[in-house]
Formats: sequence, structure tokens, C-alpha cells
Amino acid sequence: MRSRIDFKCALGLELEDPGFHHGVLSDSRDRLAEGDRVDRLPGLALTRIRRAGLL
Repeated sequence: MRSRIDFKCALGLELEDPGFHHGVLSDSRDRLAEGDRVDRLPGLALTRIRRAGLL
């Protein structure tokens, strides 16, 4: 994201914003892999989308 001006504009960031460190994505992926969170995530998202009346 450091070089993507379109993402920075969409997120409301300054052009000089360095973006996030690549390790953040890896850490998040590792936390999701613990237990069965990865398998539960799509179902949870779908439930919340339905409750919000978006689907």
C-alpha cells in the first residue's frame, strides 16, 4: 500500500503516510489460523450481513 495512491485516497490517508508494516498481515493471518477461527469467519460475516439487511 505504500505506493498505491488510490488506496491512500480511499482510506483518507496523507500521501506521505508510510502505510502498514508487512508483518501486520502475517501476524493477523497467524492469529486467524489458531483454532478454527478461519473456518468460522465466513459464517459469522454472513450472519452479520443478513442481520444488517444487506442480503
